[in-house]
Amino acid sequence: MDRAILEEAERKTTESAIDLDMVYKIIGSFPDKSKRHLIPVLSKIQKEFRWLPNEVIEVVIKEMNVTRAEIYGVISFYPQFRMTEPGKHIFRLCYGTACFVKGAPIIAEKLKEKYHMGNGETDPSKLFTLECASCLGNCAAAPMAIIGEDTYGSIDPDKILDITEKYSK
Repeated sequence: MDRAILEEAERKTTESAIDLDMVYKIIGSFPDKSKRHLIPVLSKIQKEFRWLPNEVIEVVIKEMNVTRAEIYGVISFYPQFRMTEPGKHIFRLCYGTACFVKGAPIIAEKLKEKYHMGNGETDPSKLFTLECASCLGNCAAAPMAIIGEDTYGSIDPDKILDITEKYSK
């Protein structure tokens, strides 16, 4: 095999590897390994990795002495926890009453046409993950969305693709 191909494959493997030492460090940063720290531990881990990979969950189960049912119960109950790798940019689209009435579903449809993703899904290129929120707290700017840390108000179906294009570069 070509050396460049081998080096590229090795680089990709290294980039996708999960640093389990970081998981142990996060768990160790709490006063003890009791179940009462499970949600804060999972939150810190997700902040580090952007999601909760299976390898990480296995370490938490063993280190914190929780059952698989307990940990999956917490992860499935709280919507902020992700079990699949999100896209590079989290796209939060407000579906509150004002945003809904002013066109949020049409904006979601435009995103689906362009990026082939629905609510809770990541586009095939892993650029965006769409999350429809019940309210983002800015009804005066309806319809609105948050992409990463950037807030966009008074968006419309024609402008949404121009906005997302900025993140494609």
